[in-house]
Amino acid sequence: MQGIFRQAAVAGLVVISSLVLGGCSLFETPVNTRPPAPLAPIKSSLAVKQVWSASLGSGNRGYLLRLQPWVSGGVLYAADQAGKLYAFKAASGDHLWSVKIGQHLTAGVSGGEGMLFLGTQNGNVVAVSIKTHGVIWRTQLGSEVMAISKPAQGEVVIHTNAGKVIALDVSTGNIIWNQGIESPNLILRGKTAPVISGNTVVTGFSTGQIAAFSLSDGTPLWQLTVAEPRGASELQRMVDVSGRIDVIDGVVFAASYHGRVVAATLGKGQLLWSHPMSSYVGLAVGTHAVYVTDSHSAIWALDLATGASLWKQSALRFREATVPVIDGDYLVVGDYQGYLHWLSLQNGAFVARKHLTDSPIDAPPVVVGHDLYVQAADGTLAMYRIGK
Repeated sequence: MQGIFRQAAVAGLVVISSLVLGGCSLFETPVNTRPPAPLAPIKSSLAVKQVWSASLGSGNRGYLLRLQPWVSGGVLYAADQAGKLYAFKAASGDHLWSVKIGQHLTAGVSGGEGMLFLGTQNGNVVAVSIKTHGVIWRTQLGSEVMAISKPAQGEVVIHTNAGKVIALDVSTGNIIWNQGIESPNLILRGKTAPVISGNTVVTGFSTGQIAAFSLSDGTPLWQLTVAEPRGASELQRMVDVSGRIDVIDGVVFAASYHGRVVAATLGKGQLLWSHPMSSYVGLAVGTHAVYVTDSHSAIWALDLATGASLWKQSALRFREATVPVIDGDYLVVGDYQGYLHWLSLQNGAFVARKHLTDSPIDAPPVVVGHDLYVQAADGTLAMYRIGK
């Protein structure tokens, strides 16, 4: 329990400059020294409608979590911090079933191969059968589970709060291999979800590095330093690669706090380009550009081939914008007041805005086909669709 509060406080310092290290928690009223930019009116040029909404009960219960839904086979699966897993019809939001996991959740929902995967505060990974809704296995990893990969080739890869990257057999939950890099004393709350591409697993670390491992046996393949710690204080020297990374066409894209955005080859980790930037939520990769939310909540588009800046949208400054997701010809981010913002991929201009709830949206929305699903910190769940 103590760990989650300590690291949440660190994240608060970074995200909103509001909490003081030591003795504070997410339940304290923040004193924001960097006021978020007020929202200026926009002229909407894109019709977006909310198709349905639902509630997950207690949501994140004040914890800084990024629980997000997973959609497959026309069913949306979502979970709350209290340990309840829900299933809804993705098209209508009709409740189908729910099951109590019995432990406080910190990661998920991930899914595949007929199972759903959840991570718990006390270090368990729990696999639930999509067919029977029952728990198939629980595996104890010794540290709070922070991120879970999509399963592939019979394995699912976990990133724990201790900086361990652990591959599990999806059918049994047995540990196949275990790797990691020792973390600094002061780190951001949050870990990069490992990405599986072929027989390679890539993820980021609090040391400012990304690293690749063999999926089959965990053999280290390469490491690349995205950011070097600099500065006199531990806070200044934080260089976590904690947000979303992506692997597209044999190229790894990643961003670090107090560092840069990089593109590197998947095979050998050779640097292709870099762009100075600080980001703790990560990036999304499109057809022609890499889209990044920086640590001040400015949204950037960088040229996919060179990393050169194409445009920057700064109107969400300090609004704790999520990592962007691509929704057709648009980008979508959530913010700390429960707004969703649609931006043009071409120039970053705002084209639509919707208010879901007064609670933060701290997990990125999920886009499936033409539908966008979002889960807010208070447990509000909704589906949006472009069009009238």
